[in-house]
Amino acid sequence: MRLRRTEPKRLRGIALIMAMLMILLFGVLAASFAFSMKVEMQLAANTTRDPEMEWLGRSGLELARFILSESAQVPTSAGYDALNQKWAGGPLGTNEVLAMIPMHNVVLGEGSFDLAIEDLDRKFNLNIVDAPFISHVLVIMGVDPFTSEVIVASATDWMDKNDELTSGGAEGDYYLNEPNPPFAPYLIKNGPLDDISELLLIKGVSPRLYYGSGGFGPAAPGNRSWNPDATGLRDIFTTIGGPKVNINTASPNVLRLIPGLDPSQVDELLRHRRGLDGIDGTLDDQPFAQIQDCFSLIGLSSENQTILQLDRLLSTRSRYFEVTITTRFGDYAKVYRAQVVRFGAFRVQVINFHPV
Repeated sequence: MRLRRTEPKRLRGIALIMAMLMILLFGVLAASFAFSMKVEMQLAANTTRDPEMEWLGRSGLELARFILSESAQVPTSAGYDALNQKWAGGPLGTNEVLAMIPMHNVVLGEGSFDLAIEDLDRKFNLNIVDAPFISHVLVIMGVDPFTSEVIVASATDWMDKNDELTSGGAEGDYYLNEPNPPFAPYLIKNGPLDDISELLLIKGVSPRLYYGSGGFGPAAPGNRSWNPDATGLRDIFTTIGGPKVNINTASPNVLRLIPGLDPSQVDELLRHRRGLDGIDGTLDDQPFAQIQDCFSLIGLSSENQTILQLDRLLSTRSRYFEVTITTRFGDYAKVYRAQVVRFGAFRVQVINFHPV
């Protein structure tokens, strides 16, 4: 009888627990629904802001064009471009107008943007260099001869306009049947590269070779080895740029790939360029005003035949630039990128502009 009297109480307790669990479940569902609605509303709001973000990006591009134009007119740096100048984020090379122009947290209306400019002439233009030079680069990178031959031949086939197979290379049928992993079958380009990432599509170019993760080993006579934490092909080549590399902006790894310069000469050029603090882009930098200055620094006379080779590869001026604009509207951010070419001091033309 006692068990029968307590049974209704036990049932009421279970029912109460079930009710509480149901209330908790509905609360969780309501909170999840409210969060989803908030996310949807935020995404919708961000979508409506996309036109404003694009105009912020284009405004940043126009500011970059103005900075590049004005930088070319500064008397103290006329004739050369260097990492300590305004366009590169450095402290020098400014006139009264440029000195007051910010490149970070530029407020425009309810939004803002950050601006970064990098010259493309600090790298080799892959659409201009010849096959022997690509082979030269791969040898220094430590790529085995067979793979190097495959990459050079395949790159030639990728960029030429015919369907004739280069020995060791690859034409259209290869990429339709055995494309570079992890890509699905695709068509061969048969034209110049538009973006350096296209290298990943070319037979023999692995992600490891393309991306890298660090830099060359210590630069010393006889040591130009490509270490396990090496700079990748994307850090050496570009698809937009002139035939010459700017010695004032090129990375140490790019300079070490210049035929005719040994590691000790590259070190001497870098020591001079970076000044006493050994850092690029600071007040004590000593960029080269003309290319002959670097030749005399490393002891090359006008009679030396190496000068003719270096003169074809090196410059102190940059003409092509890449502009990165990071736009912000509240918590929403978007990145745009553009390439421009500077024709003298008063004309900076846009090549392309696109979101990243």
